[in-house]
Amino acid sequence: MTNPYVWPYYLPQQHPYLQFPPSANTSSGYPGPGHRHSRSWQGSPHMSPPVLPTLLPVVAGPPQLVSPVYQPALLHPGYPQTRDRRHSFDASSYVPVQPAPAAAPWPAAPAPYYTYSPGWTYAPVELPQPQLHNLLNGEIISQHLHINLVSPDLVFRRRTGPNADQLVTLRGYELEQPATSPQMTRVRVVCDAIPQWPVDLQVVGTTLTPHRRRRASLPFLTLEDIVHAVHASLHRKISHEEWGRLTIEQETEVARAYTRRFKASGNARTEREQQAEGVKRIDFLLKNTWFKGFTWLEPENGVERLKLLVGKEW
Repeated sequence: MTNPYVWPYYLPQQHPYLQFPPSANTSSGYPGPGHRHSRSWQGSPHMSPPVLPTLLPVVAGPPQLVSPVYQPALLHPGYPQTRDRRHSFDASSYVPVQPAPAAAPWPAAPAPYYTYSPGWTYAPVELPQPQLHNLLNGEIISQHLHINLVSPDLVFRRRTGPNADQLVTLRGYELEQPATSPQMTRVRVVCDAIPQWPVDLQVVGTTLTPHRRRRASLPFLTLEDIVHAVHASLHRKISHEEWGRLTIEQETEVARAYTRRFKASGNARTEREQQAEGVKRIDFLLKNTWFKGFTWLEPENGVERLKLLVGKEW
């Protein structure tokens, strides 16, 4: 059965799996006679390793002591000899029992099944890196999403057709697909052009932070969640302190980008509104305002990070 969240937007990926130690099993899959179940691999690392069943060598004991025979003639020289007869217990006829020789121990042989080394520790298994949705994957040569981040209204369109020259608006079902496989609930987005403004997203239960209106109650980050959060962050106004950190050349370039943005609004009313709002973060991208996808970065403090790729339309 095809997973609608995976195909056709995710590429097949082979995940590593744990290799368990071999065991002495019969052909039916059940433990054979004499098999000793090993401890679970999820057990405590402080537990002692299992003990192998072996034959202990027979250790020779001390020699048996012979009780002395009571002989009155030896103890008492004047003891009368009434008749020459043999006592009921004659020491001369007693043959001491020699101790049995110690049995040779069995030769050492390797254990018939795999055992744990005392030096092993149960370290956490490193999980594979999540896979991005194809519409968000910046490593794909042909970009499918057609989004100009400079537009105040976010519209999701994707390229289609033999030459990718046709645009189709994404439906709600496509926007609610998981952004990654496996699904994730927390991520940080950074951009090389504006590293001072990272975007943090997190889903707790079914609540997304930062909040997005009319979001479906889903316990994972969706395609729309990540792109919408990036777009909203780019359209925030900058502070006077942030403007004061720019050099004269940077101020000139950002001011030109700000002028191009509000003049390209399309109508006089929207143009006045955009002009009155002042310089925004999106103006720091200059002419590179088209969405080009994401790529993975190294995690930081246990949080997965995405790198935002931007550029010109073509």
